Order: sequence, then structure tokens, then C-alpha cells
Amino acid sequence: MKYLFVLVLSLFTYASAVAKPSDFPAPPSGYSWVSCSETKSAFLKPDGWFFKEERKGSGTWGYFISKENIEKAGSFITGLSVNVIKDVPSKAHASAPDYAAAFIDEAAQTHKVVAAPWSKTLGPFHQFGVRTLVADPKGGDYITHTLAIGNEQTGTVYVLIFEAPVASWDAAWKVGEPILKKFSIDTDM
Repeated sequence: MKYLFVLVLSLFTYASAVAKPSDFPAPPSGYSWVSCSETKSAFLKPDGWFFKEERKGSGTWGYFISKENIEKAGSFITGLSVNVIKDVPSKAHASAPDYAAAFIDEAAQTHKVVAAPWSKTLGPFHQFGVRTLVADPKGGDYITHTLAIGNEQTGTVYVLIFEAPVASWDAAWKVGEPILKKFSIDTDM
């Protein structure tokens, strides 16, 4: 039997080949699970928000959970971007945990750090994070809460970035924090 980690909060057993929203713990009020079958992952989507997925080349997937409809607007202002990158050691010549750590280091060096970088390990997952303020003279400054997670067993890296304009960050983070505290990724991916 393999384990599916709901990072930060809990751990539960997962035995089927493709998870369905009903396989996960009950979502918090105002959220539902979005299952991403190709990457054996799932994320919370706030009610009324939008979900979009993309395949980027060989072995990279992008998922977006956003307040704005990306299909209509072409981008979003408030929301979560998730990139799942398989086979990082052969692509980047670094272990998945080292790549994840370097990603966070780069974010911390490139932008103003709002919350100091942190790290933790849960099973094969090495998680690194930082919160930054990104200066954007054209679109307006915004805050990012970034997690980079490297699976040492599979060589997969997950990059999760929740972002919102500085002016609306506090309200946006009340919605975004549960998304980044309760999500699932499979140890075999």
C-alpha cells in the first residue's frame, strides 16, 4: 500500500490508481477538491474560483486555481500556480530536493523577503518555502507565498506559488492559506 501525503496537516492511505475527490478528507467549508490525475495530486479550490490545467512539454504540468477566469482574461491576479516537474535530476543535474531548495533561494535573492525562508521534511518530500514582495511597476506590486517540494525518491519537484496584490493580500491569504496547508501529492509521482 502506498501513502498519499496531505502535506502539513495529515497523512492518509490511498489505494486506488487514480484518486477522486471522494477519496480525500472532507474539504473545509467553501472549498472542493480538484483531482489532477496525471500527477496523482489534488488541491483545494475555493467555491466560485476557476481551475485550469496545462501540459508543458515532456514531464511538466501546470495547474492554476484562480479568482479570475484565465480562459477569459488570459491571466490571473489572485490565485495559485502549481508546476509539477518530473525527472528533475536528468533535466537539471541536481536532486529534486536540491533543485527545490535552489528555487526558493533564488526567489529570496530576487525579491524582497517578507517571511524568512523555511524548510521541513515529510517522508520523501523535502519542502522549502519563502514569502516575498515582488515589485511590478506595470501591474502593481504583489506578494507571493512559494513552496518548492522535492521528492527524493522519484526526482519530481512541485512548485506552488500563491500570489495576490499587496493591497488585497490579507483578504486573499485567508482564502489561500487553506489551499497551501492541505493538498495531496503521491509518494510515487
